[in-house]
Amino acid sequence: MLRREVSANGAPPPPPLGFFQGLLDSIPAVLMVLDATGTVRYVAGQIDRLGHRTYSQLVGSKVGDFVVSPEERVLVDQLVALTTHRPQGEMVGPVRLPYSDLDGTIHLTEAWAVNRSQDPGMAGVVVIFLPESAYDRFDQVLATIVRDGSLADTFDLLASALSYPPVARDCFFLRLGQDDRGLICNPEHKGAPGPPLPGPWDEIWAGASVVEHESLGQLSFALRDQALAGGYVSVSCFAVHRGAEGRADACLVVWSREEERLSPFARLAVERAVLIASLAMSHRAEGEGIKDAQLRDALTGLGNRRSFFKTLETAVEAGGRPALLYIDLDGFRAVNDELGHLAGDAVLRVAARRLSAVMRPTDELARLGGDEFAVLCSGSPSADQMVMIAERVVDHLSLPLSVGDGVTVDVGACIGIAHALPVGTAVDTILGRADQALSQAKAKGKRRWALATLD
Repeated sequence: MLRREVSANGAPPPPPLGFFQGLLDSIPAVLMVLDATGTVRYVAGQIDRLGHRTYSQLVGSKVGDFVVSPEERVLVDQLVALTTHRPQGEMVGPVRLPYSDLDGTIHLTEAWAVNRSQDPGMAGVVVIFLPESAYDRFDQVLATIVRDGSLADTFDLLASALSYPPVARDCFFLRLGQDDRGLICNPEHKGAPGPPLPGPWDEIWAGASVVEHESLGQLSFALRDQALAGGYVSVSCFAVHRGAEGRADACLVVWSREEERLSPFARLAVERAVLIASLAMSHRAEGEGIKDAQLRDALTGLGNRRSFFKTLETAVEAGGRPALLYIDLDGFRAVNDELGHLAGDAVLRVAARRLSAVMRPTDELARLGGDEFAVLCSGSPSADQMVMIAERVVDHLSLPLSVGDGVTVDVGACIGIAHALPVGTAVDTILGRADQALSQAKAKGKRRWALATLD
């Protein structure tokens, strides 16, 4: 029969010292006791996590020697100094520090400190260094987004973060290419299978938010063979940046070497990564929207003067012979004076829609300001073709325009045509010739066009 020893007051006796040492050594972190100078006096826990250093390499060294830069060393010194001036037992932190492995690899750790300088058994500052996790890396990704880093960099960093606990799996992001053509993979899925093979990512593009396969049984034979060759036995996919229509702009693929679903803790980290990736895509879309707004006319939605000049300059620099129409509405001032500016705005919007309907998709159409529009015709249209386009524009803009409340107005347009100017003709000269031709058209009356002379 077993007998349990008790103390005089009836409580169990304290565990042996070996028990406490074993407990310290089993801590899933690194525990240190430092003196006031930051020198390591004692260390326990999963010591190899701190850059794969041994007990003898750590004890007697300065903890600041493990961090990456002088700034972080100063931060360690400040942590120790601040903690020594705190009341006994008060925690200080956390401080996130990058430290170097023996092979030069950079890791991150979160440090907490407590003052135990008055404890005779310790007489120093106790610091606990937590193991690196995906969450430590997420802050680095957010900083990249703030600095307007590329989506490729953001996704690469997120995939790297998910290689740490609690996920600790091989991940990559898929996103649609320009104009939805093809897929871009970040980082490249070396070893881990992916497109062009059909797989669970196709279900994401079809509208699913999450697709999880605990085993490979439902995958295609080709994908299953590649997965098994790489040592993978389960896969999950998550939609990223779902728009108003529910369509995902990207997909996170998570491959595992264990035949199981993600744990709740890993799932939370993956969801955080998906949220950050969606934030990066929204940030990029907003930035592109701002840039696009700088090149768009707010009233009509057409390109503005800046965008037109930029396109024209590009055509000239490429050695082209730009052909353009310079369009001015007839009677627009009278509409503004008699019916007001809201009616004038309505005329401009309708005129813009009609011009868009007449032009080819490859033509550059812009509102230069006021009631002036311009069209840069793509290709190398002949003089006859330019005249046909101008006549079609005049005909469409001569139809009555509705300005609301059942009111219609007749405006029309005059057009100056610049065509077949010598290669290398300056942009200002091209526009000047078109403007001269426009003046000649106006001199003939309303709803006229004129070709610029070459002399």
